[in-house]
Amino acid sequence: MSWPICGGKNLAPPPKQQELLLTGHEDGTVRFWDASGVALTPLYKLGTANVFHTDCDEPPDPSNDPDMQQEEEWPPFRKVGCFDPYSDDPRLGIQKISLCKYSSKLVVAGTAGQVIVLALNDEPSDHSVDVSVVDLLQDREGFTWKGHDKLEARLKPAPFPPGFQPQVLVQCLPPASVTAVALHTEWNLIAFGTSHGFGLFDYHRRNTVLARCTLHPNDSLAMEGPLSRVKSLKKSLRQSFRRIRKSRVSGKKRAITTPTSKVQEANAALAEQEEVAPVQRRIEPRSADDSLSGVVRCLCFADTFLRDGTHHGPTLWAGTNSGSVYAYALEVPGVGSGRACERGGANEGGTCVEAVLGKEIQLMHRAPVVSISILDGRGKPLPDPYEASQDLAIAPDMTNAHSVLIASEEQLKVFSLPKVSAKTKFKLTAHEGCRVRKVALVLFHSAAQEDYSEHTLVCLTNLGDMHLFTIPALRPQVRYDCIRKEDISGIASCVFTKNGQGFYLISPSEYERFSLSAKVLTEPLCSVQLDRPLEPTATSDGTTMHPQANGTHRNQTGQAEGRTEASPCTLSSPILETPLDSPLSCADLTLDTTGEITVEDVRDFLTTVDEAENNLRNMKEEEGRSAGILIN
Repeated sequence: MSWPICGGKNLAPPPKQQELLLTGHEDGTVRFWDASGVALTPLYKLGTANVFHTDCDEPPDPSNDPDMQQEEEWPPFRKVGCFDPYSDDPRLGIQKISLCKYSSKLVVAGTAGQVIVLALNDEPSDHSVDVSVVDLLQDREGFTWKGHDKLEARLKPAPFPPGFQPQVLVQCLPPASVTAVALHTEWNLIAFGTSHGFGLFDYHRRNTVLARCTLHPNDSLAMEGPLSRVKSLKKSLRQSFRRIRKSRVSGKKRAITTPTSKVQEANAALAEQEEVAPVQRRIEPRSADDSLSGVVRCLCFADTFLRDGTHHGPTLWAGTNSGSVYAYALEVPGVGSGRACERGGANEGGTCVEAVLGKEIQLMHRAPVVSISILDGRGKPLPDPYEASQDLAIAPDMTNAHSVLIASEEQLKVFSLPKVSAKTKFKLTAHEGCRVRKVALVLFHSAAQEDYSEHTLVCLTNLGDMHLFTIPALRPQVRYDCIRKEDISGIASCVFTKNGQGFYLISPSEYERFSLSAKVLTEPLCSVQLDRPLEPTATSDGTTMHPQANGTHRNQTGQAEGRTEASPCTLSSPILETPLDSPLSCADLTLDTTGEITVEDVRDFLTTVDEAENNLRNMKEEEGRSAGILIN
């Protein structure tokens, strides 16, 4: 069916800036949407399947291949096309996207460990894509990949239409799904992470800078891949039963206690109450043997103080599922006072980037690290690449000491740099096992003062509620209920903007948009003009007619159109003496349109009409019989 409303007028003011939303899909496409208004307008569709050989490729012609002519198989079946429209290779699925709007660089990472660097070009091009392979296991023994194979890249030149065109393909080995990605266009670096480790690649010089394995000796689950989960289910069930058994045994041991031990337990409980605030909970430590502890959850580039408090430079931060944080000092040619290394080849300048491990932090309770952010001397987050150099943002404070904000699933913590000493922390409240799922640093502008704004930490928990904290003090400000806690896919797909808005999936093809800011709102402001006006109309005799919801018109005296006053000689009828708002009145039966109209309201209205008609019919029959008696 066609859309029932055609026309209307948009009353919303024009957007102050153009907003762009990028979505990654299972078929290997990235779609660009204009999110400046209420409706998402499709702008551009980018495909990545043409970088690889897929099952839907055109088969080679046997007349041009002598090897195929020598094969004597009968019958000579040959594939001539792809019939199933839903037969896209699941390895093409997009997992992570990073875009730099200032340099028009885009990084797309997929399910089979592929990381593609694309650049915007207005002209069509026919070229080959450079391929680099990064082994994240680093020849570690005892691990065998049991998952899917990698995608085969096209080695020959291929045509690419105008738009974002691939330049470099980085293939991670083992070909596991990419779990984190970071892009820094000023340094020409990309960082990527999987369930086995993380790597650093210089896409300008086509050089692998770093490959670090984060696997634990017991991380056998990480080698099975996403398509083999039978063993993982058995292992998780086995671990759950072991924990239940241990808790029962520990409970029995606690039941057999002496009076002195009871006093000690009371003292310990009192000490815990003094140490932990009533609105906070004590975090239980996690075992280092948990599966998938080597998954890289977040990556971050920052220009900060890592080696000492006087010299700052490029750094790379990585957080894992086991609560480990790795900080690397980078030597980027032309940035800071870093030394350059000579590298053979014809690359520009003959220099390469180096990475040296500077700090390694292990959180006490081994909670997964969700986010890592660097704060400058004023406690503000560092600007994006090219923002400060192009005077699009305030330059960061490099005179005072910096700090790092590490958000895990259990708590938020701020460390000073470069000594990495704890400054402030906040343990999340224990509402049914609340855990952090998404974290973002948002700039809120005041609705009352144009020149006032403040940065706030926004975190989304597994219960679907939003918590806002000040930075760097981490004082809780406000809490909102945003997403239903049963909507797991909506919580997992939620993304935040820098001005306090967010998106999350309410179905596989529908987005819900919300705003945490009183200043920045995207709401529908429109009007639809009806063909039949609802304004009062004047008649020829000077009376005013008011339209009713059922299509009739009531004049100024309260009588319906079409009714005339009864003469004194006519027989009086009780139905005509009833008030207009009575259910027995057939002159004006209006339907109340205030609020929402339900099916029950319509049924009641129809029942009332039927009863009025029956009563009127009965009255007329009685009047007829009485008139007949008088005549006789």
